[in-house]
Amino acid sequence: CDREGEAIAFEVLETCQRAARGRLQPFRAVFSALTATDLHNACNALRAPDQRLADAVEARQEIDLRAGAAFTRWMTLRYQAMFPELGDQPLSFGPCQFPTLGFVVERFLKIQRFVPEAFWTIHMEVSKDGGTVKFSWRRGRLFDHLPALALYELVLESAAEGGAKVTGVLEEPKSRWRPLPLNTVELSKLAATKLRMAPARSMQVAESLYQRGMLSYPRTETDRFQENIDVRGFVTNFLGHTQLGAFTNTLINQGRYTPPRAGTHDDHAHPPIHPVKSVEQHELDNEHWRLYELVARHFLAACAPDARGQRTEVEAEVGAETFMTSGLVVLDRGWLEVYPYSNWVNDPLPLFDVDEILPVTSLQLTEGRTQPPPLLSEADLIAAMDRAGIGTDATMHEHIAKIQRRHYALKNEDGRLEPSKLGIALVEGYQGFSVEGGLDLTKPELRAQMEMSMTAIARGEQDRQHFLQQALEATKRCYTALERAAPALDASLGRHFTSRLVGARDAQLVQANFSGCRCGAQLDLRSKRAGGDGPGGGGR
Repeated sequence: CDREGEAIAFEVLETCQRAARGRLQPFRAVFSALTATDLHNACNALRAPDQRLADAVEARQEIDLRAGAAFTRWMTLRYQAMFPELGDQPLSFGPCQFPTLGFVVERFLKIQRFVPEAFWTIHMEVSKDGGTVKFSWRRGRLFDHLPALALYELVLESAAEGGAKVTGVLEEPKSRWRPLPLNTVELSKLAATKLRMAPARSMQVAESLYQRGMLSYPRTETDRFQENIDVRGFVTNFLGHTQLGAFTNTLINQGRYTPPRAGTHDDHAHPPIHPVKSVEQHELDNEHWRLYELVARHFLAACAPDARGQRTEVEAEVGAETFMTSGLVVLDRGWLEVYPYSNWVNDPLPLFDVDEILPVTSLQLTEGRTQPPPLLSEADLIAAMDRAGIGTDATMHEHIAKIQRRHYALKNEDGRLEPSKLGIALVEGYQGFSVEGGLDLTKPELRAQMEMSMTAIARGEQDRQHFLQQALEATKRCYTALERAAPALDASLGRHFTSRLVGARDAQLVQANFSGCRCGAQLDLRSKRAGGDGPGGGGR
């Protein structure tokens, strides 16, 4: 099983050994689906619990708890007192939570700072077999108007004199590969983009389907089936299915079953996510059915032939400029027949011959402007976290949900993540103090190093205590640097929130250098009265 399961096993074992006075000889049942076959096989192949896996989990829990508690307490106490607008808002910190927020803020600021540039391109249309075919300019686009205009005028002149000459026709087979078997990261991304289901919610639904014996364990990094898994047998479960039975019949009884591709990820704990039972739509509510259907269709698609087509690319010259167009004829839709979440458009071209002269019906020089990238979607964010090694397949969705619960970021009307002013202020502030501390806690590098160390612990390549010592020392350096550079973080939040200190600085000075602060600065005593000298009407 996965690391978290191993850690739970040792917690249970500790209690049981205490009750049995250490006389138990424990064994572990490892299974990934709640089916009779899986459970019987697990009980017939028991193994000893693996302390290394539990050590990796406990190391992560300890460093996350100690760092999170220290930074969260410091920020919450300091800024709730400093900025009344925050109210009772806790300012939480997490070694994975802040890099997750960092990705969101980084993309937002990139959009804010984006400066669009003008560009020009030439579009051509030709007449062929009674219809019109559009060609695009091989150069793509130019960012200088005068050269673009000069080339456009030359093309206009050449087109008027001799039309467009076909210089190349290339035909080649194309394939759309069937998808890889499904792991947790890909399921979260697909559910977010295809079903508009938040990652945290999709994992809750998948867990529910697993507990009901309908899906395999949904927390896995693996995207390849081991040879000892009867994949074809799981496919045959759908032969009588109302919606999926006809396609399944083509796989099993018409010789189109294809062994799934093997991905590069294997956590050696759980197989890819797949249906272990055929379920009809009426057996589930709408939300659970949509996710179950996604997993089932993805699984059947992974066991189907690749989609095949024939692509044609045509090049034509007008003067010295080259234009191109392309078309596609889909010959076999393969896995796409059962997978409505993706498409391959049949877009054939008429037949062209090399050296053929085509009448040009339209030439246009159009102006465009570069566009900034969009805000991150939840699927984009999961992909970024996965690339950077932030979190695990079992926790990524929790970090995304956490930054929304803390009001550091929110989803806009398009379902994309936009940072709040609090999220922006925190990231900018931490990036400011990183100049002194040498570590930017909003970047993924530090956490990625920790995740690599925890993987080494799980493999027995690194000692847990040695890792904790190094990680805690690095965290202490960051905490000390944060305390020293607190004014930089204060200023960052002060640009977005109104501080109590703003009113205090305008109050009447009673005594300068009244007291000293531990940071070395001197404190002034000031008096501010509001509402007269009556009871409750003034204060200092």
